[in-house]
Amino acid sequence: MTEDLKEFDNLIKEKNISDVDRMTEESKRFVKEKIPNLNEKYKEVVIARGRVIEASIILETAFDELITKTGGEDLVINPEKKEFHLITGAKNKNELGGLGFNDKIRILKNILKKMDDEVVYRDYIQSEEWKKKDGYFINYFKKCSKCGSTEQLSTHHIHYENFGKEDIPDVGVLCWYCQLGKKSTSIELPNSPEPPLLSDLEKISKIRDIFAHVTISWLAKELEFDDSNPCTKHLFKLNPKWKNLPIAFDEFMNLQKEILVLIPVYIKNILLKREIFSNILLGGNYNDVLKKYSQQQETKK
Repeated sequence: MTEDLKEFDNLIKEKNISDVDRMTEESKRFVKEKIPNLNEKYKEVVIARGRVIEASIILETAFDELITKTGGEDLVINPEKKEFHLITGAKNKNELGGLGFNDKIRILKNILKKMDDEVVYRDYIQSEEWKKKDGYFINYFKKCSKCGSTEQLSTHHIHYENFGKEDIPDVGVLCWYCQLGKKSTSIELPNSPEPPLLSDLEKISKIRDIFAHVTISWLAKELEFDDSNPCTKHLFKLNPKWKNLPIAFDEFMNLQKEILVLIPVYIKNILLKREIFSNILLGGNYNDVLKKYSQQQETKK
């Protein structure tokens, strides 16, 4: 677009145009000569931008599901409302209105990293490698660090900096009773692989911003975005090919499909986690417990 304007300026200087009406006529003639299929191009751009925005709305709905269902603390008691929550969301539904598309992606990235870290940690704790380490640390400490009990001991992580390569300073030993009373801390693994969905979110965020904020280079032979503007040039760093509108559009739509397939997988994991908590703490299926509670409330009326 910057180059287009320079060419416009040069044309005006060459023809010595000073009158506004004459300049308008010259500009119309210039556009007609240089961009004979402008109307067709314009329609394509409008349709592409509109479809990207519509696809973004569908994505945001899926994001909202994850953000409100998980990402907060687990097993939370609210004494004021007399409520007990097995799992809480990173945000409440009434907080979503103030969040933009990219705000939600930032929150979602933290949630996905947390969820994947929990899966990696759980698999590691159940491995033969950890069982050997657990026995070694119990034999070293010999008793619960909190109450001094020597019965039913197990090892827990104090921090995760050396996850997978733990030594004495990295762990502690507690009895089963003190383990129950231990405050749960967020698991943050330093060297765990990045969830595949994170890179997709980064790409789709950038492409969406390109369609929302970058102007079209109308004088280009192909349908292209103008990547010369300093304010939006950074959006093309991940992939310079996104300058080509059809390429950027196709990649956005493919990424959207992939993300919409992956998000339900994460939601299923949340529901499974909730069921595990419910069966252990409430003695039954979560929905059955809620139904029974509702029936009890009805009989009290």
